[in-house]
Amino acid sequence: MSARPIPLPTALLGGLLAATSPVYLASVQVGLGIDLLLVVLALLDGVRTGREPRLQVSRSTASHVSTGAEAAVEVTIRSETDRPIAVRVTDDLPPAMPRIREPDADLQLRSRGTGRWAYTLRADQRGRHSLGPVHLRVRGQMGLVWMRRRFQIDTAVQVQPGLDDLRQYRLLAVQHRLRDLGLRASRLRGQAGAFESLREYIRGDDPRHIEWKSSARHRRMVVRQYEVERSQNVMIALDLGRTMTEEIGEGRSRLDHALSAALLLAYVAGMHQDRVGLFAFADTVQVFLPPSRIGIDRLADVLTDVRGRMVEPHYPQAFSRLGQGLKRRSLVVLFTDVIDPGASRSLLAHLAPSARRHLPLVVAMKNPQIETAATSGARTDRALAERAAAEELLDQRARTLAAMRRTGVLVADTQASDAAPEVVNSYLDVKRRALL
Repeated sequence: MSARPIPLPTALLGGLLAATSPVYLASVQVGLGIDLLLVVLALLDGVRTGREPRLQVSRSTASHVSTGAEAAVEVTIRSETDRPIAVRVTDDLPPAMPRIREPDADLQLRSRGTGRWAYTLRADQRGRHSLGPVHLRVRGQMGLVWMRRRFQIDTAVQVQPGLDDLRQYRLLAVQHRLRDLGLRASRLRGQAGAFESLREYIRGDDPRHIEWKSSARHRRMVVRQYEVERSQNVMIALDLGRTMTEEIGEGRSRLDHALSAALLLAYVAGMHQDRVGLFAFADTVQVFLPPSRIGIDRLADVLTDVRGRMVEPHYPQAFSRLGQGLKRRSLVVLFTDVIDPGASRSLLAHLAPSARRHLPLVVAMKNPQIETAATSGARTDRALAERAAAEELLDQRARTLAAMRRTGVLVADTQASDAAPEVVNSYLDVKRRALL
């Protein structure tokens, strides 16, 4: 709906008024008369323009956009006036969705014609956003005034994590990996742990699956192979604490990378008929969705509203809630980092008991700034101190991850940008080796 038109002078009117300045040298009365005439003509032009143009304005764009992706926007203006009209157009955008290329704002509409103003925006921040009003300036028939109009058009856009990553890896990192592992044709009948056949031992196989009698008879290590269970639980756990809010290149935080990886993991688990749950926490639990046949669209909606907090995660509360809500043995995939010694000790203390009931997989997302500081050439006392501190943090991190592995926790130590393929490959390895 358009607001009441507001007149503004055009460059033509300003030029004509300036051109009368020499007239004042000859006669002030003549100069005032000319200026008064121009003002009257401008008022008439404004009244006519404000009354005459009947315009219909609409705007279209994608309702769902991936974080960091670009989206095309098109504003359509339809004239119902029996004369050509010149318009200048713009619209209001939220700070989280800037215009990355400014288009030509001037349009020439034919009699009862239609014009289109198109541009591209970038979705910088995850969440639910709204594009604001569309503003038009309609030039009068005499070209003396612009009549400013405002059309309140609220266009909702949901910026979701990982949509582009999901499309990118859907064929490249998922189907190709399935073919490599031979899982595309895996049997889906039977129950978890149902014996299928014997095969030769491969390094990394669970020692508990070794068939000792057959191994002695064949004089080589043989393991029992189990059918892949049709329906297992995968609980995606997201640390929303302080370290996950840090930006890791390209304006994306660790949490953004984790959300993209989580969405891809959920897609792959769904392909294997597994149930997927979501658990997100910082100092309090923000989200708990028990494992179910959750759709990717539904999960993306939930992940859109997940927010990191500048606090330390409360692991005792988080693991207590997880234990209460997760009764069946599950693969618990925790996206976090273990660079803080105090938080790492707390996490390890709660992961060890969890490993006796579930199968934890910690996706430890590295901090490239600390790695760079630890390997940089230090020439000053301050630089030497920073390098020593970074080396100590990395050493503490390595010891923490090693301690996790000793307690039966699986660890994917990865760069944030590689988290998506890394976690999928780890999940597929769990399925192949029937660890769950």
